[in-house]
Amino acid sequence: MNVSGKKSPLLSNPRFARAFTRDANKAIAALQEAFAEKDIKKLTSTFHAMKSALAGVGELENSEYAFKLERAGTNGDMELVASEVENFIQMLRDLLPEETAGDGTSGVVEEDTAAVKKQLEAIRTACDNYFDIEVIDGEFKSLLEKPMKSATKEFVTRIRDLLYSDSDFDGVSERIDEFLKAY
Repeated sequence: MNVSGKKSPLLSNPRFARAFTRDANKAIAALQEAFAEKDIKKLTSTFHAMKSALAGVGELENSEYAFKLERAGTNGDMELVASEVENFIQMLRDLLPEETAGDGTSGVVEEDTAAVKKQLEAIRTACDNYFDIEVIDGEFKSLLEKPMKSATKEFVTRIRDLLYSDSDFDGVSERIDEFLKAY
């Protein structure tokens, strides 16, 4: 449910699209978690963040929608927030750029969530128990061969880079836990 009915031309710019995709995916996860926990403060701060992100990509009507929900949250109107949160999430999803399939065609990439989850759990276990970079590297290579949505692939790349640059096994394990809770 995109309020304006069409996407801003700024979202066709790869730089803006990547940044917005990252922000929108974080917001979707945060909104779902906060709504489940009935955490109006977190809902309100997420609407506030998306108000700015939406304005930044030229989605002014949708930014106003975020502001309306932010204001409702600030005023403690959980009833209005609860009635609109799923519509807001759908609006964000509608604005996300289409994924590019591995063959270069445009369309939504089918992600085998069970396989991705299993592979991430294997990486987490290896980080927690083995600290064997060769085993973990093999797990990352196998995971990165699977078709994934861009947000998932971006997450996997970030945690792999964190592991390789900082040898932060505990940090990678914690980030995988957080990701899987929202996945």
